[in-house]
Amino acid sequence: MARDDADSWSYALDCATASVKSFTACLAAIKLSKRCRARVRADARGVTFATMDESKSCAASVNFRAETFARYACDETCAALVGGRAQRGGARAVAFDVNLGALIDALGAFGRGDGELVARWPNREGMLTLELESGSRQGTERDLRQCVYAEIAPEMVPEGEERGDEVSFRDEANAFMLPTATLKEIVDDLEWPNGDVLLECDVDMLRFSAHGAEIGDLAVDVDVGASGRLTEFSCAQPSASRYKYRFLKSATAVGGSFLGGSAGAGGGGGDDTATMTRVSISNVGFLKIVHLLQLSRGQVSFGAEGGLNAFMVPVTFILHPIEADEDEYADEE
Repeated sequence: MARDDADSWSYALDCATASVKSFTACLAAIKLSKRCRARVRADARGVTFATMDESKSCAASVNFRAETFARYACDETCAALVGGRAQRGGARAVAFDVNLGALIDALGAFGRGDGELVARWPNREGMLTLELESGSRQGTERDLRQCVYAEIAPEMVPEGEERGDEVSFRDEANAFMLPTATLKEIVDDLEWPNGDVLLECDVDMLRFSAHGAEIGDLAVDVDVGASGRLTEFSCAQPSASRYKYRFLKSATAVGGSFLGGSAGAGGGGGDDTATMTRVSISNVGFLKIVHLLQLSRGQVSFGAEGGLNAFMVPVTFILHPIEADEDEYADEE
């Protein structure tokens, strides 16, 4: 059971990370709007932050495995006392909502510290607490230590709103994998037409295209051959689905610190190897985009368990296709 020795208070969630910048950058990747509410779910396996656009057409989540943290504990007994949800096998999962923007802003105050950031929920007042104690300064006569502390109140779920589990993705038909920076560049290029994006996939073709009513058309063809940049490509059935550009933009807005190489020169947790993204399309057109963010092994101290997977943080987006009656082009002359 996770306890604060000072007052013997038990927490449902008690974890610590030595990489505040990387942790914050992962959370920033799923911020879909200025005021974005995230559902936090934790169990013995790790913590997931999930968000959804107000239109419910785009869902995003980031999963931190327990091994990702320097220290991690989820108390099932406490989870039951604070209303945690029952799972298979009788275990309880911690679940609460938080203003993601407020959490990211608060974490910004901890980014320059050199110690471990400790996150706990709930304290006696039901708050999510963040605490970082920096080491003593060298060259001083006294042992000077600095502690930064913050409390964030959980968000109240509006009356009548139903919050279910994470959005599921089923019946994958087509899939491909490519460097995250390449996918981001494709989507950025398609901003020019200022229209929805059509994604077409066939056994020998992969194309992104957009149409602007007064600007024109733009298409980006991706080489699916052995000489292309795809590390995976499979097509079980031809597909052509259209998606809102703003959702694709949000789903590919990965921080430069994770893009690898020169793109990550700005610092903040990137690795020299290229971050990869897997894109899959369901048989009814749902789009799943999974970025495998690789946190810097040289800067971050993690637990010994988990091997390479302990450094991989999947960030997932699920986009709804535009239905036929929503097509903006149907009435265009």
